[in-house]
Amino acid sequence: MTRPVVVALLGLVLSGSTAAPAPPTSDGDRWLTRPVDDRTFATYLEFFAYDKQLPLELQVTRSDEDQGLRTERLSYQSTPGVRVTALLVQPPGQTAARRRAVILLHGGGPRGKDNPNVTAMSALFARAGFMVLAIDMQYYGERSTSLLTTFAEQEKHDRLYNQPSVYLAWVTQAAKDVKRGFDLLVEQRSADARRVALFGFSRGAILASIVGGCDSRFAAVGLLFGGHFDALETSHLPAACPANYVGRIAPRPLLMVNGTQDSDMVRDRSVEPLYRLARRPKEIVWTDGGHGFMTEEHRAAIVQWLQSKLK
Repeated sequence: MTRPVVVALLGLVLSGSTAAPAPPTSDGDRWLTRPVDDRTFATYLEFFAYDKQLPLELQVTRSDEDQGLRTERLSYQSTPGVRVTALLVQPPGQTAARRRAVILLHGGGPRGKDNPNVTAMSALFARAGFMVLAIDMQYYGERSTSLLTTFAEQEKHDRLYNQPSVYLAWVTQAAKDVKRGFDLLVEQRSADARRVALFGFSRGAILASIVGGCDSRFAAVGLLFGGHFDALETSHLPAACPANYVGRIAPRPLLMVNGTQDSDMVRDRSVEPLYRLARRPKEIVWTDGGHGFMTEEHRAAIVQWLQSKLK
């Protein structure tokens, strides 16, 4: 049994996308029917390898405390010459003992980790006793570049999500960024390596399913409003396809939260086929709304699930 580490990839940025009137045709759909075999999957792991001896070069640029929560604005080296910007939120009354932690991955909004939904979810988890690391993914937040300028849905798809080679490189870098974030939590912030969770929202949920499937250190994985494809996607390479990873999260627990009226991650085309590929233990919660719709009851249920899996 692998060490449980929960990295919450909760990238909570509502993309505000508009669904295409008809689903795109894609080669990527084939892996929903038949994921790659173990031998092929093993070759994908080479994409996500990283130098564990590379110094993290942690830099804390600001530290604030508000209503008992301490927030650090920081950056660390992920791969040579690549720095990840992040927010680390620590719960009140923490001790020197090894702590439970969550890594959050945002969705497709331009502010990345600084989107209000991300900071709100970080505070929710922190008040429940979890240390939270919310990171900026490449091209978003403080890591924005000229690749994306308007962050309109069509631009993101034309320049990133529907460019198979570019998208694979982005997925690969995001996985390394998360893995290094895990190392940072354990090595420099006293996180319990057996109790780190991974959560992601929307595009971050897609990435969380991939990272959770390729890195067995994560103890539990939560996918919020994710799926196989969103409404505007047309293609991706098998090494960047969540269908080839989600079944490999088990025996660690998986939670999916999705909307019955979501026009971006469509229930019968994108969500349910991916959920069928997941193996037990798994749960899915349906909210009666669109992309990103959650009530206080839903948020409370997510926290309860996380607490039960990272005792």
